[in-house]
Amino acid sequence: MSNTINLYPLSNFTFSTKEAQPEEDPSVSARLQRLQNNYEDFGMRRTVEGILVVHDHGHPHILMLQIANAFFKLPGDYLKPGEDETEGLKARLDERLAPLPGSAQHLGQDGDWEIGDCLAQWWRPNFETFMALGVIEHGL
Repeated sequence: MSNTINLYPLSNFTFSTKEAQPEEDPSVSARLQRLQNNYEDFGMRRTVEGILVVHDHGHPHILMLQIANAFFKLPGDYLKPGEDETEGLKARLDERLAPLPGSAQHLGQDGDWEIGDCLAQWWRPNFETFMALGVIEHGL
């Protein structure tokens, strides 16, 4: 585990709005059914989320995404079956946070993120609300 975390000033970043993403399911029950079907087909769904820490006025801040006007979440998303966590997180950060290619703000290569330590792993089927911290040895 790293002992030092580099904090960059909030002023180093530019913030904008990306296009809205359409809902995949017409209702909550349709979403739960789709998630249960995916669980039966692919097993446990894995999710990665990044904690982006910056500083402003000498205080650390965690950057979060605002989803509509409803809530805030850490940047990240579901991994494809068999996808590596680090590479998957880099890809999700590119999708969610990187400037669009060809824009004035687009610098460097896609996936050029500094990924640090894993802070936690939570396990659950994607259609359940209960989460367990750590590895479940006996399976679900």
